[in-house]
Amino acid sequence: MEATTPDQASAQGPLKATKTAEVRDGKRREKRLDRLRLQGFWPLYAAFIALATTAPLAEGHWALVGLRGVGLALTMAGVSMRVWSLGYLLKKAELATAGPYGRTRNPLYVGTWLIGCGLALLAAWPFNVPLLVLYNVLFLLIYRAQIAIEEEMLTSIYGEAYREYCSHVPRFFPRLSAWTKGDVSRFSFGRAFRNRAWEPVGGLLVLLALQVVSWSVVWPMIHGATWQQAWRGFLAGGWIGSP
Repeated sequence: MEATTPDQASAQGPLKATKTAEVRDGKRREKRLDRLRLQGFWPLYAAFIALATTAPLAEGHWALVGLRGVGLALTMAGVSMRVWSLGYLLKKAELATAGPYGRTRNPLYVGTWLIGCGLALLAAWPFNVPLLVLYNVLFLLIYRAQIAIEEEMLTSIYGEAYREYCSHVPRFFPRLSAWTKGDVSRFSFGRAFRNRAWEPVGGLLVLLALQVVSWSVVWPMIHGATWQQAWRGFLAGGWIGSP
């Protein structure tokens, strides 16, 4: 019996998983990466909060205010990318190639990267740029290994159809125009909800709130303000830097 070609597979609709993933030492490698994420990223996120020492509009130069604004824009773009991606994803059952997956093979990780870059830049100058560099080094080391595992898994499941997809769609940085082939799944809010799309939204809101509390309440108190003074300053505009 002849093997199904990529063209034949695409003509039959979204590519369905018909095999079990086979990854060499997959569980051991995943556990090691999980430990690295826990030990590396969470202390770094804590630094993003602790080093948010100055509110954005209180920075000493318009360029530094702009840098903080870029950080906020990146976090919003990142969480939007993750929600958009989750609306197409059917884990372990279907190869997602539509929407953001037609531009990058790893839109969820692109979203995660944008969120982290944004949170780093939202820390105060001069800490935000070194934090951004450190975050990118850590992201490269961990997620390059994570993507390699997932590519092994998807190749073992989808074979030539996945290899063709890889030949047209970049691994990480998105292409401008989407690559499409055959019938693909459409975006679904229900699918995004089942994939727990609220988690990146809620997580980002918590992290942003902690940064705001850091620069508008915690650091004024460290510098000698009382709780009442810090809170009044927060209500008067200290949360953004214009008391």
